[in-house]
Amino acid sequence: MKRKAKKTLGIWQKDSGLWYYRKQIGGKRYSVPLNTKDYAEALSRALKIKDTESINYKGSMESAIAEFIKFKVATGKYSSFSAEDKKGSLIRFAKHVGLTLPVQTLTPKHIRSFFELKSSCAESTKSGYKATLQSFFTWCIEEKKLFLHECKRALQGYKFQTCARKDYLTLQEVQTLINSCKDDESTFIVICGAFLGMRKNEIIHSRKSWFDFDSLVPVCFIQNLDKTSAARMGLDPFRIKNGKERRVPINSCVREWLKEFVSTKDHYCIASQKRAGKTRYRYNYDKKFSGLVNKVFPEKDIASHTLRHSFATNLAINNTSIGFIAQYLGDSVRTTEKHYAQFLPTVTSVDVMKIDFKPTLTSAEAA
Repeated sequence: MKRKAKKTLGIWQKDSGLWYYRKQIGGKRYSVPLNTKDYAEALSRALKIKDTESINYKGSMESAIAEFIKFKVATGKYSSFSAEDKKGSLIRFAKHVGLTLPVQTLTPKHIRSFFELKSSCAESTKSGYKATLQSFFTWCIEEKKLFLHECKRALQGYKFQTCARKDYLTLQEVQTLINSCKDDESTFIVICGAFLGMRKNEIIHSRKSWFDFDSLVPVCFIQNLDKTSAARMGLDPFRIKNGKERRVPINSCVREWLKEFVSTKDHYCIASQKRAGKTRYRYNYDKKFSGLVNKVFPEKDIASHTLRHSFATNLAINNTSIGFIAQYLGDSVRTTEKHYAQFLPTVTSVDVMKIDFKPTLTSAEAA
């Protein structure tokens, strides 16, 4: 039950004790959080922002994100590649709460519901979302003078729950994605993720020398590249996320296509002209990949890392042992089992118990 509203200023209090300021924005009525349980402080904030830019800021989530990214690039905090990466994370959040939602109407409830939606993501992925949103809220508070302190506090105090992977594409969906690729680079990205289990940065640093099509079992050898060797070859140094080099058998379905594609390369398989600068990635294909998946699966929230999950999940579904999946991913058996054991078929595992069982009908069934 909501407590009595203070009609003179339009402020009111929820059962939680937090005060809100009721205001019409763009023809619609919204309640702007004042982020305090103290009436005197709420009154002070309401009077302060009644006729100021913060309450009259009509920016929607979408426009505010665009302003935020522009500000970060202009101040040198984000590079162009990093800006694209951060923008993608913020847009996913904005799509969940509503692209047209006024920024000042955000509440901790929006934060909780978004991370509940992302509960199946890896903890590192959720931490990335958290850091980006914290930076966005800080900008809203410091630059736009919006009272989003409670949202920022809710974000800082949010605890992630570890869980098994759930997001993946079936083999049929992977095939649909490949068939929708308009260029060879997009096809290569999907194949490397969905059939070789590569991470994003591994795909970006993939080199012709990684692929061995002439051995008895054609493999992709995903390798580190130290600074000395990189300088000698004229490439960028590269280290796998956990440092573990690994060999992954090349799927026979895509082998011939990969062989033809890789044979045309000198060193790097994609964006050979790009070199690393101050950015996290040598090259960023997020925009290209997002455009592809948004067209094919507009209702799904798919990132490039989803392809790696799909690789492991489809192997598990088809009864590949956890040990082999862990070896192909470069992860520990324990980690792989935690995320993908749920997908292993159970019928074959219980069918090892054999007896000569011929059930007879009960009297009721016989009747």
